[in-house]
Amino acid sequence: MFRLIKSTLLVLFSTCWLSLSTSAVAQAETKPAFISDALFVYLHSGPSNQYRIVGTLNAGQSVTYLGEDADTGYAQIQFEDNKTGWLPKEYVTYTPGLVYQLEQLKTEYANHNETVQALQQQRDQLNSELNQAVAERKNAQDQLEQANSAYEQLKVQVEATQTSVWQKPMVLGSLILLAGLIFGLVLPLIMPKRRNSERWM
Repeated sequence: MFRLIKSTLLVLFSTCWLSLSTSAVAQAETKPAFISDALFVYLHSGPSNQYRIVGTLNAGQSVTYLGEDADTGYAQIQFEDNKTGWLPKEYVTYTPGLVYQLEQLKTEYANHNETVQALQQQRDQLNSELNQAVAERKNAQDQLEQANSAYEQLKVQVEATQTSVWQKPMVLGSLILLAGLIFGLVLPLIMPKRRNSERWM
C-alpha cells in the first residue's frame, strides 16, 4: 500500500514537473536561430539526453527557438514543417553559422557574376558601336579628301582653260579686230560734231 502511494505521488510529481517545464517553454519568446558549426546534433524528445533521439540537425540549419529548460540546459527548437525537439542550448546560435554564410556568399557571388556578365555584354555592344562610328568617320574623311582632291583638279583645269584661251593668237586677233571696228565706228560720230562747231564759230 505504501509503495502504491509512493509510486502514485512520484508519477504526479513527474507530471507536474513536466507540465511546469512545458509551460515555461511555451511562455518563452520564439525567435529565429541556427545550429552552430558542428557536424550534426542529436535531437531528443525531451529536455535531456535521457529522452529518446528523434532525429539530427546539420550545422548551419535554420530553426526556430521556442524556449529552454533552465535545469538541464536544453533548448526546444522547431524545424522542418513544425517538427520540434530538444538539444543542448550551446548548439543554438542566433547568428548565421559558417555554412549558412557560405551559402549566402555563393548566392551573392552568382548574382554578382550575372551582373558582371551583363555589364560585359553592354561593354561589348558599346565597343562594337564605337568601332562602327569610327569606321563611318574614317569613311566620311576619305570621301571629303576625295571631294577636295576633285575640287583642286577642277580648279586647275579651269585656270588652265582660261589661260589657254587668252594665249591663243586667233582669240587675241579677234579681240583686236573687234576693238578696232568699234573704234572706227565711234570715231566718225565724234569728229563731225567738232567740225560743225568750228564752222559756226
